Amino acid sequence: MKDIFSEGGILAGFHERFELRKEQILMSDFILESLCDRQNGLIEAGTGVGKTLAYIIPAMCYCLDNGKKLAISTETKALQKQLVDKDLPLARRVVEKYLGRSFSYSLCLGSSNYPCRRRFEVLLSKGNFQKSDAGLVEDIRGRFAAGKIFTRFDVRVPSRLWDEVSRDGETCSGYNCPFFTKCIFQLARREWARSDLLVLNHYLFFADVAAGKTYLPAVDNIVFDEAHSIEEIAADQLGFSVSRGDIDELIGRFYKKNRRNTIVQAVPDVAIRKKAVSTITAISKEMDAFFEDMRGFFPPDKNSVRLREPLKKGPAFVNALKKLHGIAVEMEEAFEDDTMQLEYEIARNRLYTCIQNLGSAVYHESDEYVYWMEKSEDALLGDITVIGQPVDVAERLQRDIFDAYESAFFVSATLAVGGDFSYMARRLGATRYKTLYLQSPFDYKNQVVLMIAKDADRPDGASFAEKSAAISAKIIEHLKGGCLLLFTSYRMMDDVKDRLAPLIGYSVYSQGDFPAAEAMDRYLQHDDAVLMGTHSFWQGIDLPGDLLRGVIIMRLPFSVPDRPPVEARMERLEAQGVNSFYGYQVPSAVIRFRQGFGRLIRGKNDRGIVAVLDSRIVTKSYGRVFLQSLPECRRVYSFEELQAAYPSS
Repeated sequence: MKDIFSEGGILAGFHERFELRKEQILMSDFILESLCDRQNGLIEAGTGVGKTLAYIIPAMCYCLDNGKKLAISTETKALQKQLVDKDLPLARRVVEKYLGRSFSYSLCLGSSNYPCRRRFEVLLSKGNFQKSDAGLVEDIRGRFAAGKIFTRFDVRVPSRLWDEVSRDGETCSGYNCPFFTKCIFQLARREWARSDLLVLNHYLFFADVAAGKTYLPAVDNIVFDEAHSIEEIAADQLGFSVSRGDIDELIGRFYKKNRRNTIVQAVPDVAIRKKAVSTITAISKEMDAFFEDMRGFFPPDKNSVRLREPLKKGPAFVNALKKLHGIAVEMEEAFEDDTMQLEYEIARNRLYTCIQNLGSAVYHESDEYVYWMEKSEDALLGDITVIGQPVDVAERLQRDIFDAYESAFFVSATLAVGGDFSYMARRLGATRYKTLYLQSPFDYKNQVVLMIAKDADRPDGASFAEKSAAISAKIIEHLKGGCLLLFTSYRMMDDVKDRLAPLIGYSVYSQGDFPAAEAMDRYLQHDDAVLMGTHSFWQGIDLPGDLLRGVIIMRLPFSVPDRPPVEARMERLEAQGVNSFYGYQVPSAVIRFRQGFGRLIRGKNDRGIVAVLDSRIVTKSYGRVFLQSLPECRRVYSFEELQAAYPSS
């Protein structure tokens, strides 16, 4: 690894902005040694370590030398693309120079990201696209004719058009499809099987686990990058959600009054048609009764409520859905039209899944699951969604990761709490593992001023929003804009924004007013603007250099304790004799807090301020855990001290 990563090494010869990083060498040594020993690893590698190359290069050297296959899983599709477009081509050149051998890699996506030729031909035969789509349809036709792999990311088409031609795994007829030999998805899967390295995302990995590991090829070793998000994504993918809107749309596929070309209308048997219409009418009544009853479960001003016991009015609704499924089975041989046959197969399979999931919540089938409902604020009367998730995924992760691979690595810039990995190891079900803690090589003491508003109101105080807006305005004006404000709730964000905007001379773009991606784009298009965001903005945002001069954290990012999955996890820990606040709430919040802090410094020449407006960080004993988790930097405790420590440029 020294031959590769040291000054004058192989990497330096390929990387024009190469910098020697001793942490990168330490991490690459750790990866290689752990692979040789068939050990698992938990690695915290602070920003600037160069962690991506530090795991790709040693892992691929080992795998090529030993005939092994590697997978890398990261959090988002965007990060997958970054690996494929930027990091892996460089890593391949380095490995080829060192070993004299190259390696192949593949981007792996969920099946709906690939086109289906059969569905595309149905689209053409129906002419079910707008005139303005004609050029896009021709582009897709040309790509099919070329016979090369392409995905959702390779074609710029609106979602409504892609939804018409994308692969649907529930209805794929496999070998029986007339286009099977030229199927783009099957071409991709064959490429995955041949490749030395697979690039996944966490959602796909756990969807594959939920499906019994039948989607992706087997690999020997795996690296999870951005591993701090694993538990939440695993619980989400191993669970389910079904809303009234989902069910209504699904039933409408079979039959809906005044809707043309439904499945039931295409059934030639009059008796089956009448029976189906009668059943769907009964379902509509049962659905109204069920969700109206569920609406009464919600306390005032609450948009989620936990389900702790079987639902009395649920069985009648579930049984009505089961009756429709039985009638749907009778329709199996009824369709002569391939288009309607395909529509029928999709609807029947989705109906079966809906019954299984809804029944699980209605009958409260598993003590290992937490069930709850959420009500949307924007839909008429509030659309209700029923959700179920495993309370604890540690045992599942132990079986499907730690016991399933020769070596598995969990890598993140924030994985430890005060240098201690025990919290994350417990949540991940980690066994047979080593740890490596690498601090960022950046000079935070000279690059960052940390302002702590020790005299601020408590976050639950009546005047907190008003006073936070006032101090934020002073900081923003002092820095001449270029600030990110982080919140833990939309309500607080909207309140502060309304008070802040009149106090400053800079444009404000809030996640409450725009989708996250659009808010970010608008921020980047306007010099010295202000960006405000909640959960998704605490991590993954990369604004290097002068794009970001200040991060203002409104309050410590504790999970809402009565949010059902959080509440259930805390109850489980208490039952095991663990203090759930210090054993779960505090370490979870510390990791999120460090993610927010890490938005500021992305390079060795960056500088700026981080302001924490939650006084609990100095008034509560647990605040020390948050402060001790941060790199050493200059601290000030008032705006006046900030002005002196960080003069306005």
